[in-house]
Order: sequence, then C-alpha cells, then structure tokens
Amino acid sequence: MSSLANTLLRGSFFRVLNPVLNIAVAFFMIPFVINSIGDRWYGLWILVGTLVGYYGFFELGISTANERFIARALGKEDYEERDKVFNTALIIFLMIGILALIASGVIALISPMFMDNPADINIFRVVILLVGFDMAISFPIRSFYGFLYAHIRYDIVYMIGIIKLLIRTALIVYFLGRGHGIIALAVITLCVDVMQYALTVAYMRWKYPETRIRPMMATKTVARMLLGYSFFSFLANIAKQFRFQIAAFIITAFLGLTFVTHFNIGSRVAAYYLMLVTNAIALMKPVFSSLEGKGDFEEIRNKYFISVKLNAIMSVFIGGSILIYGKAFILRWMGPEYLDSYHVLAILTVGLIFGTMQTAPISMLFGISKHKFYALVMMGEAVVNVLLSIILIQRYGIVGVALGTTLPMLVTHIFIIPVYANRVIEFPFARYARVMLGCIGLGGAIHLASWLLIRDILTVSYQRIIILGISTSAAFIILNVFILLKKSERRHFKIPV
Repeated sequence: MSSLANTLLRGSFFRVLNPVLNIAVAFFMIPFVINSIGDRWYGLWILVGTLVGYYGFFELGISTANERFIARALGKEDYEERDKVFNTALIIFLMIGILALIASGVIALISPMFMDNPADINIFRVVILLVGFDMAISFPIRSFYGFLYAHIRYDIVYMIGIIKLLIRTALIVYFLGRGHGIIALAVITLCVDVMQYALTVAYMRWKYPETRIRPMMATKTVARMLLGYSFFSFLANIAKQFRFQIAAFIITAFLGLTFVTHFNIGSRVAAYYLMLVTNAIALMKPVFSSLEGKGDFEEIRNKYFISVKLNAIMSVFIGGSILIYGKAFILRWMGPEYLDSYHVLAILTVGLIFGTMQTAPISMLFGISKHKFYALVMMGEAVVNVLLSIILIQRYGIVGVALGTTLPMLVTHIFIIPVYANRVIEFPFARYARVMLGCIGLGGAIHLASWLLIRDILTVSYQRIIILGISTSAAFIILNVFILLKKSERRHFKIPV
C-alpha cells in the first residue's frame, strides 16, 4: 500500500470512529447528566450550547479555505506561500475569536432580558462566559487543524479528539457523580478542550518545526483569496444545514411540536448516515488541492475515479442497510408509536444514497476552487426544499416534508452536480455513469437478496439486528470488493487478489 493510501485509510478510519464514539457516549451520558444536574440545569446547558453554537457562523468557511490553499501550496512545494496562508488564517481566526468573546460578554449582560430567576441568571453568566471563552480559543486553533488536514493528518487530529472524549467522559462521571453541578460541567469541558488544543499545536510544532508562526507574514492579498473562496463555501454549508433544520419550523407551523419529535427521530438517523459517509470520503479534498498545485490534472482524474467508486460502494452499502434494518431499529429503540419515523427515515435515505454518492465529486470541486456553482445549486435546492415541504405537508404530513427534502436532492445530485463536476476536470461522463450504475445495480441486488433471506427472521431485537447486520454486511463488502474493484485497485489496498 502506498504511503498516501495508508495515510488516507488511517485518517478515514479515525474520522469515522470519532463521531461513532461521540454518538455512543452521548447515548449513555445524556441520561446520566440529566439525572445528575436535573432537567432545569440541563435545559440551561442546552440553551448555552445552542447560543454558542451560533458562533460557528462567524467562521464564514475560512477553515475550508485555509486547508485548500495550504494543500495547494504543498503541491507547488511553495513553503513560503504555505506559511503566509497559515498565518493569515490565524490572524483572521484571532479576530473572530475576539468577536466570539465579546458576544459572550454581551449575552451575559443582557441575560436578565430573557431569564427571570436571579439564581439562574448568575449561573447562566458563569457558564456562558466559560463556554464562550472555550469557543473563542477554538477559532485560532482551527488554523492549526487546517494545516494538519492539508498535510492529510486527519488521523492525528481525530486521535486527539478521541483522547479528549474519553478523558472528558471520565471526569464528568467522577465529578457529577459526587454532586457537582453545571459549572463543573462547563469547567471540565473548557479544561479538556484546552488540553486538546495544546496537544494539536504541540504535534504541529514537533512534526513541522520549519513552519513559521509569524503574524507579520499575514497579507491582505492572501486574506482576500481566503475570503473569496470561503464565501461560497459558507453559502454551501448554510444551504446543507438548512436541509434538515428548516423542517422543524415547517412542521411546528402546520402540525405542532409533537410531530417535530417524530420527524427528528428519522432525520437524526439519516443525518448520522450522511456524517459517516462524508467523514470517510471528504478527506480527499487536500489531495485534489495538492495535485492542482502541481498542475497534474491527469492524476486528479485518476484519484477522482477511485474515490467515486469507493464513495458509491459505501453510500449504497450504508444506505441500503438503513432501509433494511431501520424499521426494526426504530421500533426497538423508540417503540411502535414511532413507526412513522421510519417512513421519514426511508424517504430521506433514498435521497441521501444519491446525495452521498456525490461526496467525492464535491470534495474535488472544493479542492480545486470550483465550488461556486455547487454553492449556488445548494441555495436553489434549499429554496425548492422549503416550497415543496410547505405544499406536501398539507397532504402527507411529516412524510410530505421528507419528500420535500428528498425530491430536490435527487434532482441536484443525479442530474446537475455530477455533470458539472465531470465537465470541470474533463472526465468522461460515460465512464462515471458506468461506475455509478454498476455500484447501484450490484449493491441493490445484494441488499434485495439479503432482505429476502432475513425478512422472516428479523425481529425487534438489538441482538438479532446486530447479528444479521454483520452477516449481510460481510457478504456485501466481499462481493463488491471482488466484483467492482479491479485487481490493481485491490492490490493498491493490499487486498488479496
């Protein structure tokens, strides 16, 4: 296996493992924290997290721009440009961090406007300042993350993230289990995050000692370049987040809050699917940027082809598995009264199978600064999403909202994005289509056969779901690897030919 392939696989593994562990820990920790500090203080913790979460909009897509242009500089072997990009991004993030700190102070000052209990106000102020300070520090650290991502060191970043998760979980269990409250929760979060930031900076300084951290290297020219790229990255991210988040407002307006919960059950599982596939494949972006910096578009097309194939196999595998086992899982997890949540999940999953199949093409577009068209398409999809959801909810309820989300996604991700992406790098669309149809055809056939074999023995049991899931997954992976991947491709990943 080549050094690059090994690094990418290791990075993909840890980038998928990190959110999986976070989801698993949250599954057990949420009830523990609620029981430890009570509903009222946990509600305040969620309120603070929601408010500070909006600070993420301050980022404006600079992280993506930082990673892209550092990777391009590495491809050109222009280390002067690399350091200029890094330092310019660092200065921008420092200013954003100061803005986040000021915002936290303002929220703390005006808290009496939306809180009545004086005791709650004082606790809220302490927590918002601690969490806001944490977020403020995180912004300049993003320049270091982008630097490591550009060097394809996702594995290091996410390994440190896993260490942080384990330490934070242990500390929360220890201190909250001994009667400490929400302030202890905020202090633990801040301290462990600072540890994560320190480890990240220390690794970057140890591994790349030649990199110069000098704010004076920041330039207006590089800043304009970063902001010009990040604007459309920001638009695309907003549009994608809009996809699921707008549903809650539409459902509340037409059906009521109860139905929001039912929709959220299905959409959350679908969002986890989206996150897993995106985390596994999107790390190809700095590879495309580096190759574009070298001017090696032939190698871009080669890497694009294998990425598209692996991307399609993974999308069909996970999406099809959700369609087969999602109903039994939701019935076991939430109960039969949430059966409509599976209908939402199934519809969203169909759209996401085709949506996540475009992760590699989208990463390529971002990697070579051709993402403006994609951002505009996503904005258009978001508008159509809202209009269709409003129309269909009145006839089909929450299923109508799922259809309103899925239908425009199918159009953009089957007919628009792949056509544009292939045209940009002059990749034969017929070759691309053959790969996609092969993955969908073979994957669909295997999933159908799996469903016919297990449908009479699949029960509402975690144990049965896991055993059958592992069995059918093994068959899917083996058949796809030896039918869809050529001998040279299997050899590339040290898979027996």
